[in-house]
Amino acid sequence: MSIGLKEEISKFHFLNVNWKDLDIFLLFLFIPSLLMMFFFLPDYMKFDHFILFPLEPKIETLFLSNYIHSSYSHLMENLVFYVVIMFLIINFETDRKFFIISFLLFSFVLPFIVSFSMVYFIGLPFPVQGYSGIVSALVAYLMFAFYRYCKKYYCPKIGHEFVYFLIFLNLFLVLFNLKASIFMYLAVSMLLLVTAYINRPFFDCVSLKLHSVCGAGMIKKSPIPIIFYVFIIYAFLVYFLVGLPLLIPENIIDGVYIVNILGHYTGYVFGLVSTLMLEKVNKIF
Repeated sequence: MSIGLKEEISKFHFLNVNWKDLDIFLLFLFIPSLLMMFFFLPDYMKFDHFILFPLEPKIETLFLSNYIHSSYSHLMENLVFYVVIMFLIINFETDRKFFIISFLLFSFVLPFIVSFSMVYFIGLPFPVQGYSGIVSALVAYLMFAFYRYCKKYYCPKIGHEFVYFLIFLNLFLVLFNLKASIFMYLAVSMLLLVTAYINRPFFDCVSLKLHSVCGAGMIKKSPIPIIFYVFIIYAFLVYFLVGLPLLIPENIIDGVYIVNILGHYTGYVFGLVSTLMLEKVNKIF
């Protein structure tokens, strides 16, 4: 990226973490290549060492099943989600070390948790595989990355109530999508309204920042590619900040395979809880 474009992008506080070339290589080239390489392994090798059969689990399949896919469309769907979410994270992230620790947890601890949940809570009679549990954790992590971004650059007094607002907004959309009972719907609606009310100072702060940016002509003075870049970033951000309904669809039958809702839910919850706990530990030390 040229210095001029980087300076223009930095005006919007994107890519302000000093990402190393190795980071970009590992996140955007190595991991997608690894997933594709695993996909093209011989079937006998995948059946013996990669695919998890919940009724007959093996140590290696508890881990490796999270990195294998049942079909090319399954692989591409997870890869596209992964690349887009990772692109958003590297733009909004404010702490490289925090992200690296979180991503290592997602990559090496979460796979066992997702697989154990399938073995001990469901015990499905058919094979389980896919990277979507880790992708779900990254969707949850994006909320925290955006929260810390807002806290650092726009509203220093913002607290975790902003994250709770996003969580209840996602639950509200999930329940609406699943046509849940009216009582669950009302309960989540009340929590959503309460957290929205608590977040009034944040919304006021964002409104003032938007007014100052537009008033100062920052958008008009920026090159068209930068304006397009900012638009794309925030369009995808909004889409994935309310991304839980994508992970827990109404129809779990997608073509010829069943969507692993439990794996998605486990990954999403792990992404929320582990990031929140890591942030508290980070403050202590």
